[in-house]
Amino acid sequence: MKSFTALLAWSLALVLALAALFSPALATMGATSPGIGTPSAPLPLSNDALSERAPFNQSAHYPLGLRPDPALYKPHADWIGRLILPSERELAEAPGTPGQDWTWIELEQVPAPQASLLGQRLRLGWKDNPPLTNLVRAVTTDIRLDAAARSASTDGNVVPVRLDGRRRVGPLQSLAGARPRDDVIVELQEVAVAPADGLAAAGAPSLRIGRPPIQTTGRWVALAQILGPAPAVGGGSASDRYRVQHYDSERGAFSGPITTVRVPQQPLNRNGRWMSSPLGLVSNPIGEQGWYLYGAPDATGLFTVQALRPRALFQLMADQLQHGRDASWRYLQRGSWAPTSLQRGSFSRVELAAKTPVPWVLGDRGLLIHLFGGIGGRQAEPIAFFTVTGHFAFGEAEVVRDPFTGELQFALRYHQIYANNPDGIVAGTQDWSAYAGDLRRGWLCTRPFSDLLVKLDRFDEPARSDFGAGESQLSLLRELQLQAEVLMARYRSGDGTGFNGVGAAISCVQDSSQALAIAVERLRLRLASATSQGPGSGPDAERIQSLERLTRSLDGLLTPFGQMRADWRRNAAVVEQSSQGMDEGAAFRRSTGLRVTLLSWRTMVPRSGHDNLAQLFLNQGAQLHVLRTNQIPGGDGRITPLAPTDLLGQLPPVASLLRRIASALFMAVGWRTVAMTLAILVPYALLALALGRRSGFLHAQVRWGPPLPLLRRSLGWLLMPALVEELLFRVALLPHPLEGEGLAGTLAWGSLSLGLFVIYHPLAGRTWYPNAKRVFHDPRFLVQCTLLGLACLVAYNLSGSIWPPLLIHWLAVTVWLGPLQGHRRLRPAR
Repeated sequence: MKSFTALLAWSLALVLALAALFSPALATMGATSPGIGTPSAPLPLSNDALSERAPFNQSAHYPLGLRPDPALYKPHADWIGRLILPSERELAEAPGTPGQDWTWIELEQVPAPQASLLGQRLRLGWKDNPPLTNLVRAVTTDIRLDAAARSASTDGNVVPVRLDGRRRVGPLQSLAGARPRDDVIVELQEVAVAPADGLAAAGAPSLRIGRPPIQTTGRWVALAQILGPAPAVGGGSASDRYRVQHYDSERGAFSGPITTVRVPQQPLNRNGRWMSSPLGLVSNPIGEQGWYLYGAPDATGLFTVQALRPRALFQLMADQLQHGRDASWRYLQRGSWAPTSLQRGSFSRVELAAKTPVPWVLGDRGLLIHLFGGIGGRQAEPIAFFTVTGHFAFGEAEVVRDPFTGELQFALRYHQIYANNPDGIVAGTQDWSAYAGDLRRGWLCTRPFSDLLVKLDRFDEPARSDFGAGESQLSLLRELQLQAEVLMARYRSGDGTGFNGVGAAISCVQDSSQALAIAVERLRLRLASATSQGPGSGPDAERIQSLERLTRSLDGLLTPFGQMRADWRRNAAVVEQSSQGMDEGAAFRRSTGLRVTLLSWRTMVPRSGHDNLAQLFLNQGAQLHVLRTNQIPGGDGRITPLAPTDLLGQLPPVASLLRRIASALFMAVGWRTVAMTLAILVPYALLALALGRRSGFLHAQVRWGPPLPLLRRSLGWLLMPALVEELLFRVALLPHPLEGEGLAGTLAWGSLSLGLFVIYHPLAGRTWYPNAKRVFHDPRFLVQCTLLGLACLVAYNLSGSIWPPLLIHWLAVTVWLGPLQGHRRLRPAR
């Protein structure tokens, strides 16, 4: 008994010692506390609910009556407010048309002439603009959460539970009710103050807007350098207090007052990660040019930062210039996401220009193509099928004048077609401060970013203020914004289900592409109307021609088989008819399945969609400005940036092969490709026949024989050698034309492919195909083989499709083995 007791004691001591030894590792894994999640075992609560527990993430933490020093802080925008979802009773009792889309807004920032409205809760609705009203009506829907929405909520995703059971929910209400609390902060544009409507406080007016609200963060903004941690004052921890020196506009330097601000450390999310951390703010070189601090004073008057934006990133200067189309494309495909470009805390600004670069000037607008990557390191997120999918979005860039420094900068906004998620990120147009720089929900600190700004001065008219109208305006940005707003409103409502998931056919990149495809279709109709009135001349005619070329190229990318997806086509018709006040109540459609996925296969993965669009704009002569960041400021050593990839991208040889096969199989084949194939086939056939007969290799007499046996045999030859050899020597070995290899690389790879194709045949005769040994070693056959390989090589490089070289290869083999009696040469030697 004593020995047993001693053994038990020693065992217990050993267990305790091992527990003490490994407790740090267990803590890191989240196993020592049921309140800490891990990437592989997240908590069931949403990140939105977990972060709400911190007082500095609550709206009540920032009294509306307090404002910071006006000499140091400026309003973030003229009109800013917090959306408040009206109750069903308030909606029923509201004056005006029943079912009208409106919501409450608590004003946090107003223009000086409207100072009396600050802090008031007013009714917010839409301006009386018939095209805008019709589009709002098109995305208005009843909402009833389905089983998928409830399951997603149980799994920790944020769904619009407050909208469940409501009828006639419009885009304003779907935005206000997207989260469990009234905490969506928006900037308003094109605001009109209307007389009192009898529903708000006595005598209070209402607001009418002509554009959808823009999600934003922070009432106030300052430009300052972060000097270092501030000492504790009045007890308590000073770990999140920082001394900052403000920018002095008169001196043009950071020589203004030194103050203390709070940059709070966000709580751990459901995966055990910080959404943001102030670690590295002081030491990162990006801060040498200063930080824009967005936020508001708390109840004690201490300015609390809610979002950060590094000034250096948005200045118009570039760190490097890639000149020429090939060099620009190589940077996008290889340099932008190379391991040397993925250092945590780093950033870059690169200008890409196929021709001589043109400086960006005040008022320039550009298409924003956004892509982010994954999270690696000790706190890595799970990766499925060796693919870092990332996220894709369109947006807009504009060159503006900074109110602090007077310098020109880029201002960025994103059209976020974003599925339900644990973070409470809401689909809609978002300012950079909300989507990227927000400390609670922004991705700047945790993910690598690529923001591609496409200079559109050759393709766009100046901006107009009539959102939803201006049918004669030829603007790709305007059309895209319109279609994106429709998709984003549909994502918020889930088309009435309250939930929008992600799949191969429905995702951020597929539905962003849907918005672009519909925008291109509508723009093409306007172009047809413009050109029908006469060709014209001068800059307008040149711009219309540029737009026509651009729309054709975009159409080829977004509809690679020349056919728009049926659900996209249906949704385009609904938007078009709704904008004209027709077909009220028509339902949008969303389709899944292999067929619809293949119809839009080139935009199935965010990385491929981003790269394909970038290459398309480069080919159209557009100038690109690339902003790359890697987990700024980079002080959290538990995470590392991961580049977004194509399918199976973490297995580079497999991913490259898969991408080349898909590109070759599904490249669009039109009448131009057919004409090109005939232009190669006919000269090749004439030359091959002439050389073959002159050398005596080909029989002069042609015997067709019975057609059915020849057809059966030719189907076998279609598989082998035609298909197998084309996949091996052209598709797998050669860089696809979409990869932008350049002339020198194309010639080098082509020579290698042709040489291996010719050498392969004697090797096959010596090994697995002895019947052909004699003919495969015949120099006359090798000449024919060289001609065939050259014809197939040219056809593949010009078309990017496997079908032209496959057809040429198959016809050559069929004619030689059949009518030209080449099969007689493939008999064992006696």
